[in-house]
Amino acid sequence: MSTDRYMTLAGAGEATYREKASRFLAYAFPIADEEAFQSEAARLARRHHDARHHCYAWVLGADGARKRSNDAGEPQGTAGRPILRRIEAAGLTHAAVVVVRYFGGTLLGKGGLVRAYGEAARLALQAAPVVEQVVRIPLTITCDQALAGALRAAVLQADGEVVLATYDERCRFDVLLPPSIITVLRNNWSVHGALFDDQAGGK
Repeated sequence: MSTDRYMTLAGAGEATYREKASRFLAYAFPIADEEAFQSEAARLARRHHDARHHCYAWVLGADGARKRSNDAGEPQGTAGRPILRRIEAAGLTHAAVVVVRYFGGTLLGKGGLVRAYGEAARLALQAAPVVEQVVRIPLTITCDQALAGALRAAVLQADGEVVLATYDERCRFDVLLPPSIITVLRNNWSVHGALFDDQAGGK
């Protein structure tokens, strides 16, 4: 995945899948962090308190590096991993899927469970809107007033945002910039006297 952009869910999606009388209710939703996932998972657990299994997977980080899956009592590898594979196959991050199973009385076997959980997750993800997000890092730039207009335009042209601007003899811009553009912008404008103070760890 790009360090500046990632695909995620713009909203929730739901789907129901049936396999030999078992019902699989799938919920796909965007998450900002693990705490947000826990909150929504707890809400679904209360809603479906009578269900036997609440299996899930989530992916976090702009690069999709953080991920977790849980079989919630199903045979190992038959629920959480198939759900996770569907999120990854869709190229999504900051996204989660919970699949609630109501047992129908007939055992599905490992292959049947893998298919059912994966298909339920796919349908829920398919029902959810997808959006591209831009990663932006906070940065403060100061410059002489003569440079202010051109520097502000350069920030906007680089897909950045100007959060706050103060125009004095020495102008200050609190901005949000994609990580890949910070070094280029710094190199281009430092020679003209602009100062960069950022939280990008030297990127």
